[in-house]
Amino acid sequence: MKKFFIIAGEASGDLLGSKLIKELKLQNPNSEFIGVGGKLMQEQGLKSIFLMEELSVMGFLEVVPHIKKLLDLIKQTAQAIEKEKPDFVITIDSPDFCFRVVKLLLKAKDLKCKKVHLIAPSVWAYREGRAKKIAKLYDLLLAILPFEPPYFEKYGLKTMFIGNPVVENAPDFSQKKFFKNQFRQKYNISQSSTVLLLTPGSRNGEVNKIFPEFIAAVNLLSEKKSDLKVVIPLIDKTRELVKEMAKALKVEYFLVEKEEKKSAFFAADFALAKSGTNTLEISLYRLPMIIAYKINFLTHFLVKRMVKIKFANLINLISNREIIPEMLQDKCRGDLIFIKMQKLIVDQELAKKQIEDSMFALKLMGLGSVENPSFKAAREILKNS
Repeated sequence: MKKFFIIAGEASGDLLGSKLIKELKLQNPNSEFIGVGGKLMQEQGLKSIFLMEELSVMGFLEVVPHIKKLLDLIKQTAQAIEKEKPDFVITIDSPDFCFRVVKLLLKAKDLKCKKVHLIAPSVWAYREGRAKKIAKLYDLLLAILPFEPPYFEKYGLKTMFIGNPVVENAPDFSQKKFFKNQFRQKYNISQSSTVLLLTPGSRNGEVNKIFPEFIAAVNLLSEKKSDLKVVIPLIDKTRELVKEMAKALKVEYFLVEKEEKKSAFFAADFALAKSGTNTLEISLYRLPMIIAYKINFLTHFLVKRMVKIKFANLINLISNREIIPEMLQDKCRGDLIFIKMQKLIVDQELAKKQIEDSMFALKLMGLGSVENPSFKAAREILKNS
């Protein structure tokens, strides 16, 4: 039996972790999983030593009030690993937490596990010197972007490009008409109406900063498009806040549960999304979109001084040009988002071009590959046993 200690600190990591566990079970059925994960990883059989949500803190300044608690959780996790003595320690993203845990493990003399990290840190964006330090912590690094391996290989860290596991969620477009019609009929939305999908964030802090600007943009847009309808998928952590804030919308809107998310995405014509992993999922549904994001001013100031990339979105980043408009910080304003959104809705060729270019970028991330990213990840991990 092989024992895996897997750590994920955010919802996106929980999704990737659940896919990885599923593949590890298929390729090595006699396995045990323990660690830190959310609902999805636990559904695949992970025994979580504490709630993953305890690690969900965003931004430099937002972390400060929680430092003591986070340090305690780092120590608790490292102690659990020493006690369990797994064959593998697999960490997923969340570098500030994961790297500190693994660093503590270096002091454990009788621990002989292989250490693997999924999702290479963005050393090409800022603090390139981190690659040398990371190489001392891990035995294997799994990268989701094709240009990442050389940054780490030059320091002796085995790094494999596997593609982005998010592309495994690509929908079956032969079902689009069925789900679109079903959703619109259920909510009495005419086929001629323009349906806008809104994803205002996965944390209350994000929703409080971003959703008011989305609402302002939608209300301005409604003055130009009388047939506009809005769909908002709900998630547990922000459910009540989103429901309350959505009351300020001046258009007919529909709050949908997780079970209807697929139908809602197929029923939508366009999207206005918080910048993040969710934008890749929206791109997989071939929805033209605008992305937006806003963080604490001082956090942004610190990030801006360190980061050396032009784009926040992976589609734009891998393409090295703005395919999906990014409305960040000062541009994350209702009036400015409205202008961009209106142009995208009116200009069909612009919308079509965005979809085509996004699909090309997604193929570079592994969309349509014979072997999916999670399969490759599991195979590479087991090869290093």
